[in-house]
Amino acid sequence: MRKICSILAICSISFLQISCSVKTGCDTPRQEALDPASSLHFLGNTETTWQTNPPTSGPHYPIPPKGGNYDYTLSNLEQVAFLESGGVIVQYNPNLKNFNRKQLSPFANESVLVAPNQTLKSFLVATAWTWKLSCEGYYPEELEKFIYEYGGKVFGTHD
Repeated sequence: MRKICSILAICSISFLQISCSVKTGCDTPRQEALDPASSLHFLGNTETTWQTNPPTSGPHYPIPPKGGNYDYTLSNLEQVAFLESGGVIVQYNPNLKNFNRKQLSPFANESVLVAPNQTLKSFLVATAWTWKLSCEGYYPEELEKFIYEYGGKVFGTHD
C-alpha cells in the first residue's frame, strides 16, 4: 500500500511540474472560423471589428499590399487582403527585448510579409487565410513549416 501511495505522490508531483512549466516553442497551427464579413471589400479606412487579433479572415481591401519586410504595423484591412491572396504574414512583438527582427528578413518575399505588431500577446504570430501559429520565441523551423503548409492556399470560400 505504501508503494502505491508513493508512486501516486510521485506521479502527482511530476504531473504538476509538467503542467505548470513555462510554455516554449510554437503551438499547433489552428484553423479559425471564416469571418462572415470576409466578402466585404472596403476602399478606405472604416470602423469595423475582426473576430481575432491578428485576423485570419474578415473584411479587407480589394488590393493586397506587396510581400516583403515592413517597419510598421499593417492595418487589419491590409493584413486580410494579403492573406486572401494566399500570402502568409509573420508578425513579431517589437516591444520584446533581446530579439533582432533581422532574423525574420530571410522569410520575407512576394508571398510572405514580415511586420511588427505591438498588439500581439505572443512573441511572434504567423497567419495565413483562416490559419494561425503563435510562438513564444524564434523558431525558424516552425515558421518554415507553417509557410510551406499554408502559404498560397485559401481554404474555403467567401463569395
